[in-house]
Amino acid sequence: MRLAITGSNGYVGNFLSQYFSDKGVHVVGIDLSSDKRQQSFLNFKFCKCDVRNETLLRQIFSDEKITHVIHLAYLMEPQHNRSFEDDVDINGSIAVFRAAHNCLSVKQFVHFSSASIYGGWKNNPLWISEEHPLRPRDWVYAINKKKVEEFYFSFSRRKDLKLVNLRMCTAIGHSYFKKGGVVKTLYSSPLGLLLDCKDTLLQFIHEDDVKRLIELILNDKSVDGTFNLAPDSYASTRKLSPKRLFIPFPKKLFKFIISIWWNLRLIGISPTSVNLVAHGIVVSPKKLMKKYDYEFLHSTKSAYDATVNARKTNETL
Repeated sequence: MRLAITGSNGYVGNFLSQYFSDKGVHVVGIDLSSDKRQQSFLNFKFCKCDVRNETLLRQIFSDEKITHVIHLAYLMEPQHNRSFEDDVDINGSIAVFRAAHNCLSVKQFVHFSSASIYGGWKNNPLWISEEHPLRPRDWVYAINKKKVEEFYFSFSRRKDLKLVNLRMCTAIGHSYFKKGGVVKTLYSSPLGLLLDCKDTLLQFIHEDDVKRLIELILNDKSVDGTFNLAPDSYASTRKLSPKRLFIPFPKKLFKFIISIWWNLRLIGISPTSVNLVAHGIVVSPKKLMKKYDYEFLHSTKSAYDATVNARKTNETL
């Protein structure tokens, strides 16, 4: 196996790069930069490349004799420049897939989509399956994921190129190295909001479960199709942060306030995220669990607790 990971300098890309390179897999990280922490990774090679550069991507895949591609390179943070966000998320994803398709050594393409693609809606059921309608609402990140999925599954790819599409919930864990993050917000903020008097339901998958499941997928020559990537559990914000003071607050007013701050560029939180906060998305992992007879190491709650403890020790919280 020779593995290429786009977005290798992000949180998920980083821990997958380290995990597989430590196991002796030749890993090629593709991103615009590589942090110094990756210099110690065994069997890891960094290639600077914009994912919109299909020609260079194809050259990298060919030169490195890549057999498996994991595509993670998206703009996670909301952008004020919508055309730029669309260009990177959509055109970049298309370029990576075309490059993989045109490099005959590549036999498997793993695309990290998002559970947010189902949309934050008041009538969301518990345990959304892969067959549920995709209604990403106004969240641009999820809208772009839907467009990319539609392109991938309508594309006439090689018969020997397997496509695995993973709709993942929020991944958390001990190796998170960025500032902030949802765990820090839940742990550090003294106040929480109950939008329209409703608690938010959350799903967190621990990075150790992500590593194990991706390893099973990469070693499966026949796997193909779409799977939810999330634990068989969920938790409310009040259960995760019982010491916080939760205040009922109108969702429309909250979105109006966030919109003003966003337009004034005072915060990095887009008003389009409000529906996701107000209406939790809980997806069912049954399809993936059944395929690999998999039992999760962590529930949503234990993943959160373990992450808090680890990040306290690492002084990243």
